[in-house]
Amino acid sequence: MSHIFPISQLWRYPVKGLPGQQLTRAHLATGAHFPGDRKYAIGAGNAKIDDGIWRKKAYFLQLMSHEALAGIDCDFDTDQKGERIILSRNGEQLVNADMQSDAGRKAVAAFFDQLLDEQLQGPTKMVCLDEGAFTDTQAPMISLGGSASLAGFADLTGTTPDSRRFRLNIIVETTTPFEEASLIGKTLAVGDVRLDVVDPVGRCAAIDVDPQTAKRGPHCLPLMKQMLGHTDLGIFTVVAHGGMLSTDDGFSVLP
Repeated sequence: MSHIFPISQLWRYPVKGLPGQQLTRAHLATGAHFPGDRKYAIGAGNAKIDDGIWRKKAYFLQLMSHEALAGIDCDFDTDQKGERIILSRNGEQLVNADMQSDAGRKAVAAFFDQLLDEQLQGPTKMVCLDEGAFTDTQAPMISLGGSASLAGFADLTGTTPDSRRFRLNIIVETTTPFEEASLIGKTLAVGDVRLDVVDPVGRCAAIDVDPQTAKRGPHCLPLMKQMLGHTDLGIFTVVAHGGMLSTDDGFSVLP
């Protein structure tokens, strides 16, 4: 019998660099990103960004360079009328804006102009990708990590296990740290869904930011390299066949 990896968490991060939304269900489309993930990004004062154009992460606000983003809660309310973003901090609502309107996007940009003040090259700008996502790589990949890897990283670095630190789309229950790396080249299956595992997720300095405090801690990558021989946590997958996922499901590994 194939080993089963129960799905414990599903996450989408509607705005690149901002905290995400935890889900209980998600419908994956063949050859597509995780639904609603990184649909929006906030330009970091660079005039070359615009709607419908994917750019590298250096063009946008991101945790690697702006840890204060981790302290802003981001919720999305989506219905037939459109999408609204609700930004809050410590339970206090700061912005409630219509993402389908220029006025709404300008209100969000103005908030981050004020939050980050003199840390930017110029005024921020909120942009959208209706097709694709502002993920670090343009290819339509979905990230997945194991619970034991989160715990192993926390033990290594003296931090608290927290999936938000790694911004993965899918968390599965595992027993051995980094065992998901052994799935590269294999296919995960649940119901109609088939995920081809293609690459490890290499990490950057964004993992130094504590998602609970929005403070930057010691640089973790040198320690990972020294103790583990790598700086990866998680795996990239490609949706070979779409379907519904839920936190009641578990992946099997196809022979």
